[in-house]
Amino acid sequence: MRLKLILKQGKANQTIPINYQYAISSFIYHSIESSNSQYSKWLHEKGFASGNKKFKLFTFSKLNIPKRNIENSSIRILSDEITLLIDLVTEKTIEHFVSGIFLNTAMRIFNKVSEAEFQIIFVETVSEPLFMERMIFRTLSPIVLSKKVNGFNTPYYLNPCDEDYQFYFSRNLEEKFIAYNLNLNKSLNSGYNESAVKSLRILNTPRSNLITIKEGSREETKIRGFEYSFEIQAQPELIRLGYETGFGINNSLGFGCVGANSLLE
Repeated sequence: MRLKLILKQGKANQTIPINYQYAISSFIYHSIESSNSQYSKWLHEKGFASGNKKFKLFTFSKLNIPKRNIENSSIRILSDEITLLIDLVTEKTIEHFVSGIFLNTAMRIFNKVSEAEFQIIFVETVSEPLFMERMIFRTLSPIVLSKKVNGFNTPYYLNPCDEDYQFYFSRNLEEKFIAYNLNLNKSLNSGYNESAVKSLRILNTPRSNLITIKEGSREETKIRGFEYSFEIQAQPELIRLGYETGFGINNSLGFGCVGANSLLE
């Protein structure tokens, strides 16, 4: 399910860090925790697992800020209202998140140099597109894929132009599909087969985006993703899951959210 949150500034012309993704991810976990702390802890620490792969199965878009100024490492928000899209795939996650935001209707985005508070004034569901075997999407937040090179722990972030990009794109989506179905005791017979992503075609020049997570802390991490439009051919159930949970990795940190061409965001 895709939810659209309309957020109103607590006061005019607030600033938020450019790297705000971790703050929004924390807000989602905190909202779920307000409804059910045990489920929030399970989702954060374990999630939907298949072998050694663990997935949170939610994602969110970049903030839609109609009027803004970039000031050093901050964004000054000149719009009274901004919007955020959040995708949640399982009934429990949806239930606890929605319950949580009605208990706590404020979102704080901050770091060591800037802080802002927003009131959640409206929440609505966004209609999904009709999922078919061939679809065109555009990124609403960067898609991230990585691999290890020569045994080094530091990931190599894949560029959509890399020869093996489609392989990792496909494998990640299939692993999510397996984890989702295994944890919900659903059959894998429908919608899954080997190399289920038949084709992936990049439709424009990808734009690189380097985002810092936990900026200024010991756990600071830099993640590189790419924004682009693409055509995918795959099983409709796989495409739906990618749309609802995010394509690529690090989805719960706000990566891999997409919009379909036929969908009015």
